[in-house]
Amino acid sequence: MCFEYVCPALPAQPQAVSILDAAHHPVGCLEYQVCHVCRIGYVANIAVATHWQGQGLGRQALHTAMAPCRGYAWSTSRQSSEGRRFFAAMEEETEVAFPPAGMRCSHMTS
Repeated sequence: MCFEYVCPALPAQPQAVSILDAAHHPVGCLEYQVCHVCRIGYVANIAVATHWQGQGLGRQALHTAMAPCRGYAWSTSRQSSEGRRFFAAMEEETEVAFPPAGMRCSHMTS
């Protein structure tokens, strides 16, 4: 399994962590934004192919995105029922809140 980080062209622009299988075929993706000025992160979308779910891939992708952002506040887009369970587990594991329908700063929306 491989996690591939896609670097943004501009600060606070959308970023992604792609999840690839051993043959480098995509099996999931985490799309997010980080503003280092405001010290906030925003998870726009996380998806893992059904047959790959439950193996910690989304968890690892989120940890990859959060690694350079210790101490930042995070939020998410609206959450599905699966998303609510996932982010509740991640809140417990990371001690970071992931409120749904979170706000993005002006740097992220410009």
